[in-house]
Amino acid sequence: MKVLYKRVFAYASLQFCGHIEAYFVAHTAELAVFIVQPRMGPHQHVLRHYRNGQLIEDKPVRSSQNLFVYYLLWYANHVRVLLSFCRRDEVTIVFSGHPVVLMGMGLFRRLRALRYAYWIGDYFPASHPLIRLYEGVKAWYHNRVDAAFYLTDAINRVMNGGIVDTPSRKTVMWGVKPYPAAPPPPLDPFTLLFVGLLRPGQGLEELFSFLGRHGNYHLKLIGTGQPAYLERLQAMLEKLGVGGQVFFPSHFYTETELLDVAATCHVGMALYDTAAGNFTHYADPGKVKAYAEMHLPVIMTRISDIIPFIERFGSGEVIDRLDQLGDALERIRGDVARYQVGINRFNDCFEYDRYYRHAFKVFEECWP
Repeated sequence: MKVLYKRVFAYASLQFCGHIEAYFVAHTAELAVFIVQPRMGPHQHVLRHYRNGQLIEDKPVRSSQNLFVYYLLWYANHVRVLLSFCRRDEVTIVFSGHPVVLMGMGLFRRLRALRYAYWIGDYFPASHPLIRLYEGVKAWYHNRVDAAFYLTDAINRVMNGGIVDTPSRKTVMWGVKPYPAAPPPPLDPFTLLFVGLLRPGQGLEELFSFLGRHGNYHLKLIGTGQPAYLERLQAMLEKLGVGGQVFFPSHFYTETELLDVAATCHVGMALYDTAAGNFTHYADPGKVKAYAEMHLPVIMTRISDIIPFIERFGSGEVIDRLDQLGDALERIRGDVARYQVGINRFNDCFEYDRYYRHAFKVFEECWP
């Protein structure tokens, strides 16, 4: 391993791509990683401690499904780890994407040698008072941290009134780490893949209708959601008579299981509602990067800052309306090899180790 950083306290998640944990493991002498799990459903957080790239501790951290207790336990454990892991005589980079981690920043800077880095991965344009309060808290901490990174230019623009690009204030998107390529599956049936949380506004109903008109297309739908919405999707499949074209296990898959499914598919689907209030306008959707890692071209509605990269590299098709879906699929089906070249170029651009080393150069150059 090439050590670039002496001591890092980073946050990660098992729910999105980006490979932040892997990146810091490969380049940090002493690393603590706090993995935060979603509140809904039985769960525990995880604390991992690495030394020179070797895992020396991996233990569960207590949590709760109760909203108040969830955040109380999270913060209490954060403080415990911060005070035990970080030191007075050696700078620790505290790297997180949630304002909970920044609470008490001024006090803890007096107790430990800390440099706070805030990677902002979302922005919610809603006018609801709680959303406005949350965005206000984010902005307050953003203006006080040592470094701030933005998952998209759209977030960068909101936080700064324009796009800022300095060593300690810049846009940093998700990195990728492609899996080994599998042999291409036969083109008939031409199989689509959707991975992620199932909720309204993702074009699934329109996709089902498309399948009803095109029997030579199949869909593998990997994910889960609210029971009422899942029942609605099942009812629509039955009404349209396309149940035989759709594989719908209604639960999340492990990485190995998902790769096995992806090896039988041809295209990844990312059909978002493009209404102005959709927060995906400000996102770098994880599923798009995941499809690229699995060597699948993507069909995506025009909504995110990842769109110019898809178009530049030719790693998929971007559509402005859902009625353009059929033509986009036919273009990919007619020249699969060209899109594979585009995916390779896309993955090379966002290869996580090289991409993050450049993006986070400030951690090497500006902070002793």
